[in-house]
Amino acid sequence: MPIKISIIVPIYNVAPYLSQCIESLCNQTLKEIEIIAVNDASTDNSLKILESYSHKDQRLKIINKTENEGTASARNSGLSMAQGEYVSFIDGDDFVDANFYERLYNLAINDDADIAKGVTKSLHTDGSIQIAQDNTAITQFGKFAFMGHLLSAIYRRQFLSQHDIKFHIDFFCFQIQAVYYANKIICCNDVYYNYVRHADSCDSEVFTLEKWQRLNLGHANYIYHWIQTHPYTEEIKKVYLERVKGLYFYGFNKLKKSDIPTACKILSQTLAEEYDCGFDTHNLKKLQRKLYRKNRKTGKLDFYLNLIKGQI
Repeated sequence: MPIKISIIVPIYNVAPYLSQCIESLCNQTLKEIEIIAVNDASTDNSLKILESYSHKDQRLKIINKTENEGTASARNSGLSMAQGEYVSFIDGDDFVDANFYERLYNLAINDDADIAKGVTKSLHTDGSIQIAQDNTAITQFGKFAFMGHLLSAIYRRQFLSQHDIKFHIDFFCFQIQAVYYANKIICCNDVYYNYVRHADSCDSEVFTLEKWQRLNLGHANYIYHWIQTHPYTEEIKKVYLERVKGLYFYGFNKLKKSDIPTACKILSQTLAEEYDCGFDTHNLKKLQRKLYRKNRKTGKLDFYLNLIKGQI
């Protein structure tokens, strides 16, 4: 029986959440699926959980990496193995509605769309729930409004292969390519990708320097170079440049206070070499101090103490 959707699951130390994720996939109303679980050298019992499910459901296939290579590499490994007409991605600590893939697949086929998208529902640790509103923007302004919530969609595998669309660094580097080349993005407003927020989530409240540089600066610079080399309208280009600026400062404002002086040096150099965001980059020392004052966690006392220490 032909595979309609290949579901790729990168997994690294998510054992407490993994069973809920895999069960939500095995119990999909769309049966013609394959589940490609990429164990990225987990050190907990994630692999054992996967193996127990693979014995029960032959649609679950396991790629077991011996070295941790990161989410982008794990997703690309899954893509290279995928056989489905469409592909989708889910993180091992999230789950989807039972009819999620059936609804999106039928919608994509009926409208001959390269991308069909559901809705992201964020489940917070305090019990609150947040429903994303990005489908409204896509319906109103067109495909280029699809700038987040990559996991809430399915993608026609043939068009990904045709344009050699893969993951670089992380999700938005894939998404900006997919959106650019897609013939159509169709939205479904009543099927949910359930994003489980916890301390280790990629948009957690505290970022390390490494995480900020990789997820935010790396992403932002990729987007900047992409839009410089592809023919967007000035209006769309302006929107993407705002995205670049937002990524520069998103994680910057979530760093530990002790890491902010180092981050100011890194960010000032990045602004000088990549996209200046409207800042004067001729005097990097002056720019570092301006960036330090701009960080939401710093105050006047912090500024002068670090100035005296020569940290900024």
